[in-house]
Amino acid sequence: MSTNEQQISASSPHKHIIILGAGITGLSTALKLNSNHASVQYNITIIASHLPGDESIDYTSPWAGADWSPQATSAPADASMREYDKSTYNTWAELIETNHVEAANLGLAFKENRSYWGKEGPETEGHDGRGLWWRDVVKDFAVLDLEKDNFAPEGAVMGVKYRTICLSVPQHLRCLMEKVQGGGTNVIRAKVDISHGLDGVVKDAKRLALESNKAAKEDDFLALINCTGLAARHFVGAEEAAKLYPVRGQTILVKGEAIMDRTYDDFPASPIETEKDELTYVIPRPGSGTTIFGGCKQAGNWDAKVDEELNGRMLDRIKRWGMADELRSTEKGGDFEIVSSQVGLRPGRKGGPRVEIEGETKVAGVWVVHSYGHAGAGYQNSGGCSEKVAKLVNGLI
Repeated sequence: MSTNEQQISASSPHKHIIILGAGITGLSTALKLNSNHASVQYNITIIASHLPGDESIDYTSPWAGADWSPQATSAPADASMREYDKSTYNTWAELIETNHVEAANLGLAFKENRSYWGKEGPETEGHDGRGLWWRDVVKDFAVLDLEKDNFAPEGAVMGVKYRTICLSVPQHLRCLMEKVQGGGTNVIRAKVDISHGLDGVVKDAKRLALESNKAAKEDDFLALINCTGLAARHFVGAEEAAKLYPVRGQTILVKGEAIMDRTYDDFPASPIETEKDELTYVIPRPGSGTTIFGGCKQAGNWDAKVDEELNGRMLDRIKRWGMADELRSTEKGGDFEIVSSQVGLRPGRKGGPRVEIEGETKVAGVWVVHSYGHAGAGYQNSGGCSEKVAKLVNGLI
């Protein structure tokens, strides 16, 4: 233990924190709270019904692509999300550049991204990048000359390239779990009673934490951090629950790692109404020998069943636009080698992510801090968002 860590250990109150949820938000928050640079160290208990390695429609994090692909707009309402994204990119980029082994363990790697738009909109203003708030955040940003770009898909009106960061999601979650447990976080697989609202959730979570840690005392609990995604709708109250909705995503996992990360959004209109919520992307998973194809953003759709017709459209577009030709198998007549197809429900929220303290008073004796509603930005928000949560919690002491 370093001198700094010894000083923290001697001076900190070692208050108990309960985190509900073990997805990307919950695990990142636990890691941030007790990082080596944290000014306060806590006793942390994570309570979750699903843990890394599980596959369930109610556990969103494993189904992500995932890459750093900004979804926040330049609108004032998205100011917090922009900061989360920026902070996460900077943190990951520094890690990749300074500690390659650690980055590889977390499944993180730089990849060239080429993003295209098929319709004019705020992002394509001036066709020079001025409509992209993140152009000065990422490394090696450049606007593409579509006439000379051999990768440009049919119908694109603008394209850019930059260094994004891709993740091997299963590996990332496993590594985060190992790190938080290695740091002393207690992890409980359990379902918390949601039948008595937020007050009941807090009381039951405290009961579970006390039962798993006989040395803990009732007065030790400082805060409960709600990282439950869509499940929060069951106990946050009717008004808040009405803001939560699923954003259905469907992806295909194929063999081989694509040479680059690619996205084609707002592609030319289709006569099929159901295609209006669809986009096309190719996301390599570093070190895994696999790539994710997508996709769609179907707001309000709870269907967990794979739509084979949608799969067909996704594959057709990727082939038609040559977005991952290097993965097409000559042994299979030019088709991709499909490993699996899956559906995930991103935790959408009207108004964007809720990252705040519940009210001005404690609930059942502890402060409640919410961190949910990140929709499809859970991974790229994770670094910046967990930093904000840590500041909120530290401010409660």
